[in-house]
Amino acid sequence: MEKEKKIEIGEFLFKNRGILPLPFIIILLIFGTYPIPIKNFYFRYFGVIVAIIGELIRFFVAGFAKEKTSGRGMKIEADFLVNFGLYSLVRNPLYLGNFFIFFGFLMFSGNLIFILLGTIIFWVYYYYIVLAEENFLLKKFGKAYEEYKIKVPRFFPKTLKISWPEYRYSLKKALFREKDTIFIWIVSFIFLNQRLCGFCTPTKEIIVFFLLSFFLWLIVNIFKKKGS
Repeated sequence: MEKEKKIEIGEFLFKNRGILPLPFIIILLIFGTYPIPIKNFYFRYFGVIVAIIGELIRFFVAGFAKEKTSGRGMKIEADFLVNFGLYSLVRNPLYLGNFFIFFGFLMFSGNLIFILLGTIIFWVYYYYIVLAEENFLLKKFGKAYEEYKIKVPRFFPKTLKISWPEYRYSLKKALFREKDTIFIWIVSFIFLNQRLCGFCTPTKEIIVFFLLSFFLWLIVNIFKKKGS
């Protein structure tokens, strides 16, 4: 396939990245552990830990993010080249965080087929998106991005030495940016847990956890609206 065509596919996937993963997740919720289940309690709940690691990565990136640098819109854009924080370790820390969250969700399902299939789909999906982003950044920043690209790997860090920005980390910004992602995945994990137990009656702990998550999400939304 020609590079231009791959870039077009990547731009399309980027534009629709919030919608396209939903069918896969819905299918997973429908089939549960069928056809090849992993019957291991600890394996499933280790998936929760993996997902939390993924969200912590996203949360760390979000607190240093500036406008038009984190790909939150419908098109690829960047006002300046970000090469600090986790971006000094890997070029795509947000996507790495997304992978841990998604992979943790797959592990929690205990469905071997979906774990393997979902992992392949994820990397193919983001392969095209990353190509489109790199093409945009190369055109906009030229030699500066070429040098950054040579120095910093896409996903797997060669060093753990972080280059810190001159300004401070903003917990408020991280909360405002990640509130929806966190809440959506909490609901997804709860719903999948209920699916795996045959939609049994939720325990008091699950109900309390959901209500607490909902009210925290609501409070952050209220503060965000007041701030804006």
